Amino acid sequence: MEAIDYFRAIVRWIHAVAAVVWVGGSIFYLFVLRPSFAEAQLGPARGPFEGVLNRRFRDLVDITIITLILSGVIMTFDRLQSAPITAMYYTVLALKLLAALSMFLLARDLGTRLGRMGRRSAAPKSEPTLAEPSPTKQGWRRMLSPSRMILVLGLIAFFLSTLLIHIYESDVSGL
Repeated sequence: MEAIDYFRAIVRWIHAVAAVVWVGGSIFYLFVLRPSFAEAQLGPARGPFEGVLNRRFRDLVDITIITLILSGVIMTFDRLQSAPITAMYYTVLALKLLAALSMFLLARDLGTRLGRMGRRSAAPKSEPTLAEPSPTKQGWRRMLSPSRMILVLGLIAFFLSTLLIHIYESDVSGL
């Protein structure tokens, strides 16, 4: 193996770790942490504690976004220059980039709203938890919340990544 191969492996590893941290953190946040807040009955302590957790998670997401963008740009240019790429590869890549861009924009919007809410009140609340009852009127709003959409888009991006690897390997091997 040459030095460039080690570099490619490190960049792919960094990209994968950042994606796992963000999507895995989102799963934990939505399915464990937020419902636990609803059940714990922390009273007045909930607001400040949840605000601190939201800020720390937002900081982690910001780091993963920067990491994903930088490593993604490197990997994309490397892959597009390394072999003949088919229209199918370009299509799936475009869908993955669209999913990632949507995630970034949703995270930015959610982080901005949480920041504003945290400055205005002692108990910032971004959206209903999974443990809270969902009135029919707000059912769609709850299902399409930014946090849930980020998670769904992240899982779609993971699938599209796997599909890209398969398409690339098929194209290179000629199978």
